[in-house]
Amino acid sequence: MSDKDTTEELDPAMENVRRKLVKLMFVSSGVLALGLAAVTAAVIYRISKLDDLPSDPVNVALPASLDEVRGVDLGEGTIALTVGGDAPRIEVRRLSDGAVVATFALSGEAAD
Repeated sequence: MSDKDTTEELDPAMENVRRKLVKLMFVSSGVLALGLAAVTAAVIYRISKLDDLPSDPVNVALPASLDEVRGVDLGEGTIALTVGGDAPRIEVRRLSDGAVVATFALSGEAAD
């Protein structure tokens, strides 16, 4: 047999380094597994939240004419309307029933 075929014992310093590397490998693998589990849980959570969306569109009547509406922005369950006219304002309404959540009065003329 040659020297390559036989397994030699490592000196104590190298054996300590090997043990530390094995521990580091296990810790790194554990952190990676936890990270993958967290990402998987987040994806499953977001997919399950898609089922909560209403399947039928909801019609909501708004007390502003189409000519007065300057801008529209949709949020998480809300709609923000920028309304011009005599009293320019921003109205934030719930999409479910059209109820006013907040109103912000604007001063000055609205730019077209």
